[in-house]
Amino acid sequence: MSTFFAVGLGIVVILTLICLIAPIRLRLSFDEKRRSLALGWLVIEAEGNLRDRIFRLDLLHQSVITRKFKKDEREIKKKKRKPKPQAGAEQGKKKKKSKLKPLDLWVRKELVVRVIRITLRFILDLLRAIRWERLSLELDLATPDPALTGALYGQLCALKYSTGALLPNARVLVRPDFANQFPRGTAETVFSVRPVNIVISASKMFLALPKIQIVKALIELRRR
Repeated sequence: MSTFFAVGLGIVVILTLICLIAPIRLRLSFDEKRRSLALGWLVIEAEGNLRDRIFRLDLLHQSVITRKFKKDEREIKKKKRKPKPQAGAEQGKKKKKSKLKPLDLWVRKELVVRVIRITLRFILDLLRAIRWERLSLELDLATPDPALTGALYGQLCALKYSTGALLPNARVLVRPDFANQFPRGTAETVFSVRPVNIVISASKMFLALPKIQIVKALIELRRR
């Protein structure tokens, strides 16, 4: 029995380590037909196409859920025809407003400043943990004036070669297009962060927060 328990515990530990170390990837893609935001982790990927309002959930590169969001015209009409609230209802809503006042924040300014500092430190830790993995940009440069297109293309090429050392993960391809009048292109960038970094940053924030003081302040405000 102890052997099975040890094996099961070892499997759980290994799976936990894999989940904490495997990076979460955020991919942003823009082109003429798609403006999507995708979040991938291990064998799961969730993607939202902002242009076509489509949400897709993939498991092992197989579509599990595909849903298209559209605004219903009937719901829009109902929102436009919403009856005006009565005077009594407005008074009731006014009574339910938050009792938090600027004076309350000023009295507890030390606590507020401390919470803000801890929150900013948490955000900075997360930003340091985020890794920029890839940038891919393909641009067909076009303007109504072919001379302007050629001049812009030369400037972009000079900028590309001068910033190549600063952006080693970038792949930029610019082509002049003298037939069209408007530029076209695609762009994709990928960021990643490991869950273990999120857990560590969140744990630091939780331990640093003055939890007892925050609870006492909330109780005092609620009793008013």
